[in-house]
This record gives sequence, structure tokens and C-alpha cells, in this order.
Amino acid sequence: MRWIGSAALLFSCSVFAEQSSLTLALPSQKDGGHAYFHDLLTQALNDVDVQLNIITPDKHIPQKRAVKMVRKNQLSLMWLIQTDRRDAQLTPVKVPLTSGLIGKRVLLIPKGAQEAYEHIYDLKDLQRSGLIAGLGINWFDVEVWHQNQLNVFLQDGEWRNLYGSLSVDGEVNYFPRGVNEIVGEAKFNPALDIEQYLLLEYHRDFQFYLSEGASVHRELIEKALVRAKETGLMNALIEKHWSDDFDALNLDSRRIIPLSSDSPVSRQ
Repeated sequence: MRWIGSAALLFSCSVFAEQSSLTLALPSQKDGGHAYFHDLLTQALNDVDVQLNIITPDKHIPQKRAVKMVRKNQLSLMWLIQTDRRDAQLTPVKVPLTSGLIGKRVLLIPKGAQEAYEHIYDLKDLQRSGLIAGLGINWFDVEVWHQNQLNVFLQDGEWRNLYGSLSVDGEVNYFPRGVNEIVGEAKFNPALDIEQYLLLEYHRDFQFYLSEGASVHRELIEKALVRAKETGLMNALIEKHWSDDFDALNLDSRRIIPLSSDSPVSRQ
């Protein structure tokens, strides 16, 4: 979609006849990871009689770049795991977006690596295994893995480069992904498998963070999202986008490993 650089267009709210219209610049990803969030915003705002017009500056914007663009008013918002630091640095819309799904983690692993996970039943087993998780350098997950005394490899720049770094006995062995992310990502990476038995859990969720220019719309977006939760729209969209993934992952039969996540601070 063509990029239009006018701040007045990006962050204006105008009325045409009886229809209110809001235009926002949103990030997109080549693997479709943005689809639910775009859909949620569009339908939630529509339910409060606001038509959302979405501008996508690029077909793929890595998370690290997207955060910088939000800070520079080049994007209207980004969805990120909630932390106190982000709440202080950006304008948060304090409505959880995925019913905690991002905190339910299944592992992407190299083909042939499943045997290494067969006898892991709890956190101590995972610690003793010595297996190394690949994580983005500024992710909240880094704090969680360190707090739970788990080994971490830090990926700077484009986190998707971790897909090609996974190996059975190298410096990064698994890549923990949200249950709402992993199936789609595995389809794009046929050299990887989804680990069959484990589900790592911590309590945290995505929320929207607005740029300074878009912060005037916080009340409107919050109102729309709260209504989406109350009416069941949010749950319906979660089902629409990810129910087949949940079935494929056999979540009810997995061994749950709870992770402590007391630290609210991310370095990003």
C-alpha cells in the first residue's frame, strides 16, 4: 500500500457525513503476524462507528525497526508485550490483546532434535538439559528466561534470523514462540519442527503502544477494545485466526512448565 507521509493524514480523525474515519499507519510482517491485530483494530473501531483506514509503509517491518518508527511518529502504533518501561516510554492502551496467548510458549526446534525433549517434565529438567533458547536481544522474554535460570542466546537486529541459527548441538537449540505464532512460522520454515510435548507458560500479554502523534486516539481505541472484549468480538477473532493452530498443537495434552515473570522491566 502506498506510503503517505503527511502527519495530518496519519493521525487525523475526520467526519464524512455521519461516518467517523480514522487513518493509522501500522506495521506489517511478511509472515502475516500482523493480520489479527489489524483485524481486531478494524472491527473493534467499526463497532463504535469509526471506519479505520490502514496505511502500511512497508510489506515487512521488523519489530526493532517498528518500535523506532513509533518513537519517531512514522508508525501510529505497535503491539508489544506489556512492561512498565514501555508504559513509561510510549503511550499504552491498557487492554490485553490475546487473552494471554503470547505467554503460552511452544518450541521451534531443528529437525531431528525431538529426542532431547522427551524426558523434560518440569523447570528443573529444562535447566539441567543445558538447552539454549534463542531470543531477541530486547525482548521481555529475556528477563523471564534469566529469572528462571535458563540459557539464552541473544539475537540482535532481525529476530527472524534465529530460524536459520537453530541446531541440535550449536549455540542456539530452540526458539520459544507464542501458541498464536508458531504454526504459521513453522510453515515458513520447513527445516524446523514444532516440539511435541512441552508448553512453557508465563503471565503477560500484548497491548498496543501509540506514538506521540497517535496518542490523542488512546481513549477511542481503548473504548473500542474494551467493548470488543465485552461483546465477545476479541475471542471470536482469536478463534478465527488461530483455532486451527490450537488444534494442531494439542495444547491439552502438553506438559505445562510454569515460568516466573515477576520482573516487569524490559530493556527495550
